Amino acid sequence: MGDPWTDVGVVETYTGRQFDVFDPVAEAVDLDDIAAGLAHTCRFGGHCQHFYSVAHHSLHVSRELPEDEPRLQLLGLFHDAAEAYVGDVPRPLKARYDVFERVEAEVLDAIWRALDVDPPDETEWERVMTADDRLLAYEAGNVLEDGSWAGEPPDLAYELRSDSIETIRTQFLSRSETLRDRV
Repeated sequence: MGDPWTDVGVVETYTGRQFDVFDPVAEAVDLDDIAAGLAHTCRFGGHCQHFYSVAHHSLHVSRELPEDEPRLQLLGLFHDAAEAYVGDVPRPLKARYDVFERVEAEVLDAIWRALDVDPPDETEWERVMTADDRLLAYEAGNVLEDGSWAGEPPDLAYELRSDSIETIRTQFLSRSETLRDRV
């Protein structure tokens, strides 16, 4: 890789690697970078009433999926993993400019390869996104000033005040290891 200041797509990661978001390769992916990036990234573009990380959200999405389907839970844990490299872009922006979705999809493909996990099929992805949408409505109703745009919050009982960044990072890594061992 060249100079990260002139190579527009290159970002430095938590572990000091250089990751090109426009040309993502599996060899540049590191699980520690994903866990740290997601633990440091606040949901809703940072507009929560208190800090609530994407890693914490991902843990809850994973737990929303059936316990007897560890692969599905693993897919849920990593559904937002690309955000470790590209940040949490709010849905309205993604909906308007599909380039965000394309970049995220390419980064996520590199992550699946790096983790040696087959990408989700359409049915699996739909189930993960259903869990993600349930969490979105629950989170919006509990961590935003007015999250009514997300619909009626479901009756869930997840803690939405993130522990320390280090604690959430460790929990994410531990859940990843547990699920990967079960798949």
